[in-house]
Amino acid sequence: MTEAANQKLRDFVDSLEEEWKAQVPALPTEPISVVARLVRMSYYIERRVAVNLARYDLTRGEFEVLAVLTRNPNEDITPKILQTKILITSGGLSNRIRKLEEKGLLERLPDPSDRRGVILKATEKGKALTLEAVTSHVEVERQLVAGLSQDEQKELASLLKHLILLQQQELNQNSLR
Repeated sequence: MTEAANQKLRDFVDSLEEEWKAQVPALPTEPISVVARLVRMSYYIERRVAVNLARYDLTRGEFEVLAVLTRNPNEDITPKILQTKILITSGGLSNRIRKLEEKGLLERLPDPSDRRGVILKATEKGKALTLEAVTSHVEVERQLVAGLSQDEQKELASLLKHLILLQQQELNQNSLR
């Protein structure tokens, strides 16, 4: 779709911006157009991913845990390491680990370097399920961006990466204060 054609189409965020401009004419709405669309797209992505992973009796969070373990089969992944890789609280992670263990998809092994710690490993059943699910998961992602050209996908990925790195930098600076 050309830029001119895209400008003629309207979405929810266009209305949102117009409504705010009518109430607060001096309000700079450019950030709204970016952030509100990211939030909306996140919702659409979450729905599609949830429906797809439900076919495997997995939630997105459970899949994230298994994916880290499956991608790193030779690493000793502790809950703390896992927590940094998927950005979740320790309480939320404990629930995911427990559920995956109950399903026979994950096991806890003693951590040889920490008597109180554990190493998490995907079971053979967990690895097989993850490898099966990842193919359809990536297909969902492909479908979500299929309307963009390869160049547009690269540009969007680059812009999002830049935005994420800026937020990480700001978060790190604030945690040092």
